[in-house]
Amino acid sequence: MIFTLEKWIKEAAFDCQTCGQCILTHTKLICPMNCPKGLRNGPCGGTLDGKCEVIPEIDCVWTRIETKKTDKKFKVHLPIDHELLNTASYVNLVNGKDRATRLPVDFVDTRHIVPRSSLSRKMLAQEFVVTLEIASPRERQGLSRVEKIMSRVAPRVDAVNTTTNAGGVPSLHSTETAEVVKAHGVEAIIQFCGRDHDEMDFLAEFERAMGMGHRNFLLLTGDWLPDEKREVNQNTWFPMDSSQMIHFANERLENYERRFGFAPFLGVAANPFSTPMNISVERLHFKRAAGARFCQTQAITHVPTYREWYRQLRQGREEEPKMTIPSIPLVGSRRAFGVLCRLPGVYVDESLHRIMEQKSFQGATLEWAFRIAEGLAENGAAGIHAMNFGMPPALIDDFLGEVKERANVARCRAASASS
Repeated sequence: MIFTLEKWIKEAAFDCQTCGQCILTHTKLICPMNCPKGLRNGPCGGTLDGKCEVIPEIDCVWTRIETKKTDKKFKVHLPIDHELLNTASYVNLVNGKDRATRLPVDFVDTRHIVPRSSLSRKMLAQEFVVTLEIASPRERQGLSRVEKIMSRVAPRVDAVNTTTNAGGVPSLHSTETAEVVKAHGVEAIIQFCGRDHDEMDFLAEFERAMGMGHRNFLLLTGDWLPDEKREVNQNTWFPMDSSQMIHFANERLENYERRFGFAPFLGVAANPFSTPMNISVERLHFKRAAGARFCQTQAITHVPTYREWYRQLRQGREEEPKMTIPSIPLVGSRRAFGVLCRLPGVYVDESLHRIMEQKSFQGATLEWAFRIAEGLAENGAAGIHAMNFGMPPALIDDFLGEVKERANVARCRAASASS
């Protein structure tokens, strides 16, 4: 009776999704569970122009919330308790069943713990780093492709992202691809998506990866699965978001340091092209408070936008180490360019569109990527992350072989101009 009455009133007033652990008082009376991903701590990185990544015809519910919020306290809402779904939140409030998931918890300050990886050492020393994306293959025989790539690029990169389930397509786990990367003397960046793991499963896989010796981790909320219907539905809410994953790993850092002999290097993603831009900046600050130590961005195709985003990000933190690695797409085919243009949250600048209209474009896109890298280096990037979109291996090798030198020259140029 109570549930039926509450459901009727709250659906009419707040478009309530009956999660049974209501946080409307923390979200300006806007129900966050209208996010198709069921996110409890802010917008995902696929938000462009204030629109939902999953259903672009509607406004991003978390952009609406963050636009209204004035209280910017950094606390995290833990993943929902599924046993409370479709129960009366007022009853759960009175009997305290919802307390763990209704009330946000404080982040744990672990800034005194230094991560121990080659990548973290280089970044803390302000070396310009180069990382590369290699998607995990669907089956084990596909690891031969990873082997061929690593035999070429190993001397030219500082770490390799071993992406799991790229685009939501099932693949080998990140750690399996990472073993090939590690065999070539290069560190891997192990990727986990909140879309794919609940808390216990994530922590078990995370600790297994640490036990294998992996030290760098990129924790993402994840993209919508391609075969899932695009709607708001309790059954497709993600088990976790990236902030919750960071929090769970971060609060165990002292334990990990004691057990494994090192603290992991925790990274997250950010999107400089999300608007309003201040929400994107605040979202990354939130993840930093949760325990993130480095950031990789969505693909950057327009340096002035990155420059402004990074300026806002660094306000009041000018003396801290630079720990942001923007991504650069290496575009070598029109088909792959179409994929890039369809990726959630990716803005593709008109300058790249014009190049792709040329009859012969690969040399021009390579030089375009160099110019983007130089512009990013001049504007505070700690390195660049190369993402291959159909570029021939020889041109990828040319880019990886030259980009660090050209970026360091650009850094020197910027330092001379500011002195």
